Amino acid sequence: MFWKFLLIGFLYGTAVSVANHYYLQWTIKRNKHRPPDEAMAAVINCYMMRFFINMLALFLAYYFANDIWVLIGAGVGLTVMKNVTVVKEYKESKKHPWKKKNSPKKKSSS
Repeated sequence: MFWKFLLIGFLYGTAVSVANHYYLQWTIKRNKHRPPDEAMAAVINCYMMRFFINMLALFLAYYFANDIWVLIGAGVGLTVMKNVTVVKEYKESKKHPWKKKNSPKKKSSS
């Protein structure tokens, strides 16, 4: 029976995680053409807001469900986009491995 609550929490946490990811992408895109100091401040504010959103999501998961399994599922669900991003970047790095840049060879005048 706890699997049902775990799955509900996982889906809830995943939804919050996806929303947080797109919020960060939107913030980065919106501030791309601003001066570096202003853009960095906007991204830092976004991360702080995401932190509080995650804490609120965990609080609401436990408060309304009143079950520890929903809280555990929500906590695991909040890490989904991080794991998706890591796997995506790993696959992308395999497509285009970092190569040593060859320095131009000097032609010898013999």
